[in-house]
Amino acid sequence: MTNNNIFSGFPLDPADHFRGDEIWLSERLGLESSRFLLYRRGRPLMDVSEGMQPAYRSAAEVRQITGGNWQELDWVFIGLDGDEAIFAVALTQKMDLRGYEKFIDLRSIALQVTADGFSPMPSLLGRGKMLLEWNGRRHFCSCCGHETLIERGGYVRKCMNETCGAEHFPRTDPVVIMLVTQGDKCLLGRGVGWPEGNYSALAGFMEPGETIEEATRREVLEEAGIKVGDVTYMKSQPWPFPSTLMIGVKAQALTTDITLDDKELADARWFDKAALQESFETGGDSSFRIPPKIAIARYLLEEWLQET
Repeated sequence: MTNNNIFSGFPLDPADHFRGDEIWLSERLGLESSRFLLYRRGRPLMDVSEGMQPAYRSAAEVRQITGGNWQELDWVFIGLDGDEAIFAVALTQKMDLRGYEKFIDLRSIALQVTADGFSPMPSLLGRGKMLLEWNGRRHFCSCCGHETLIERGGYVRKCMNETCGAEHFPRTDPVVIMLVTQGDKCLLGRGVGWPEGNYSALAGFMEPGETIEEATRREVLEEAGIKVGDVTYMKSQPWPFPSTLMIGVKAQALTTDITLDDKELADARWFDKAALQESFETGGDSSFRIPPKIAIARYLLEEWLQET
């Protein structure tokens, strides 16, 4: 089992000290040594000729595709790979994308490239996706309604209204995901609309002013009617759908009677540790499908199953 969660392990130098240097960024946008990740509707362009690799494009190719007008594009400086600058660019529907068909959903990419172990690729592609989608939602100032301008390589949007001048920064939405246990049993739920047999750890967005522990107790009580005592932090995971930080915890149940919130969950039940262990050894079946490796719920379950 890897010590890295999928979408972690960013492989580049973020080079934050260059983000505020507009001259440096402008030069790198035009250098042929720079490389560009192209996205369409949040999906990166991939090269599948030999396995699965990002289909980097040169500055000349990007100028040809986009018409060279960077002011109309959402772009982000991702970081440095050695001396090479890496950018992410969001393409629009009106551009001629013939010959650029392999825009692939990031979940599918993550599942394929991590099938045999950890890969930093999902982290690289996920960061580009998160930043581009945030930029795409912040073309107008939420304070005064005026247009905004990209600054700091796409990590800031600045209001162009001089009397406002508000700066907007990328947001990350924290989510607690908790493996609730009591003795040799753990609580798993199946979300509304999920296929039969798909169970996972309960999860929910944190609310303003909450601690991780408070959010965990509230969510479990709301969704399953279970009271929770001790909460122990386990691990976190970036989740670029669209821009979430999953905070993985283990929670000790104080009660066991389930009262289901049927607006959130189609089912919730206690699973026996020995039965789950057998499912992991055999690969699961239609009654219980093991969470995929890209999900932090998989890590939480595996850690618990290894406890004696």
